[in-house]
Amino acid sequence: MQKIIVLAALVSGVFVSSGMANGYKILAVKSAKATAMGEAFITQADDPSAISFNPAGLSQLHSNQVQVQVTLCNAYATRTSPSGEESENEDKWQPVPSFFYTSEVGKDVTAGLGLSFPNGLSSEWADDGFARYVATYSDLVVADLSPAIGAKVIEHLQLGAAVDYYYSRAKLERMVDAGMLYGAPGAMDMKSSVEGTGSAWGYNLGAIYEINRKHSVALTYRAPYTIEYDGELSLGGQDQDLSTSIDFPAVVVAGYAYRPTEKWKLEFNLDWTDWEEVGDITLDFENPAIPDVTQKQGFRNTLAYKLGSEYLYSQRLALRAGYIYNQNATPEENWRPSLLDTDAQFVTTGFGYNLANWTIDTALQFVFYKKRTIDNNVDGNESLSSSSIDGTYEAFALGVSLAATRKF
Repeated sequence: MQKIIVLAALVSGVFVSSGMANGYKILAVKSAKATAMGEAFITQADDPSAISFNPAGLSQLHSNQVQVQVTLCNAYATRTSPSGEESENEDKWQPVPSFFYTSEVGKDVTAGLGLSFPNGLSSEWADDGFARYVATYSDLVVADLSPAIGAKVIEHLQLGAAVDYYYSRAKLERMVDAGMLYGAPGAMDMKSSVEGTGSAWGYNLGAIYEINRKHSVALTYRAPYTIEYDGELSLGGQDQDLSTSIDFPAVVVAGYAYRPTEKWKLEFNLDWTDWEEVGDITLDFENPAIPDVTQKQGFRNTLAYKLGSEYLYSQRLALRAGYIYNQNATPEENWRPSLLDTDAQFVTTGFGYNLANWTIDTALQFVFYKKRTIDNNVDGNESLSSSSIDGTYEAFALGVSLAATRKF
């Protein structure tokens, strides 16, 4: 059987990717207002995107509101090999949209529905480049459809909850060094494609407590979930059905907000992600003649430190700025060029402008990745192919967000 489908595409890689990542969680793409404040937003949570950040904040919204927004992202990466040869990724601007609707359903009780994409960026390297036997194109998109409710239960305490329905599609393309099976490494490349779709249910909870007019605290919890995928491996004109699953981690965020004046707000969030509970990814082929393939993850838990501010320059204009320091989740031995996971610093800014029943929010973000040197044999790329991903990686990313909110 074509050398058991070329040894299951020479130990197939699995579809995990994203350009501005912590593990495969993407920051600063769901809300223009929150992004402009470095996503230090769970205590403030005072626009419809609270559905995603902290549903407890919905109780502050006392009218029907519709919010539509989009973030455009682009990541630029360079790899310098141990011999000094440079390669660049195939950068491109990618849109990440979101939509939120809220409606007051009782006194200090507001419900809402949100659609956002906590994972939704692809990465790409040349088909004939150094990474071709690990990943040429990787895309993991997760859509989160979330009905939510928030209520003020006592004078200073707001609580909220949301149910999350996740739908995902995933794809990995790479070249397979079929020549390795015939004693001619690098002479017989074949394109391999693994893709699939799946879904899962989850939930998230939130609370905000106002200590006094100047000080508030908040806490949110997003439950872990596992998406079961059905898909196929395509190679050399043959398709093989398969199934797999990807774990997504629990996330806990604590926040503190300080209002030194009526016009100025400061907020700090500490974001903890439980990556250590995320298991390896195994491709289970329907054909019993093809052995299962497992991709090691080995993630470690991470923290993201988020600081944001908002200044009300006038009744119409709000000025915002923020900063994020985001730890990476991937140890060197499991690092792949499809997932540019390294420590990163986000510098963000933006403004909000109110006009009658409309609000326009903007954000601009600059992402500075820490240089990372890799020396590994991930997925057996050095022993199973005539290539190596070893080298030093440098990356920089840009993001621009625009949101429009209508009250009625």
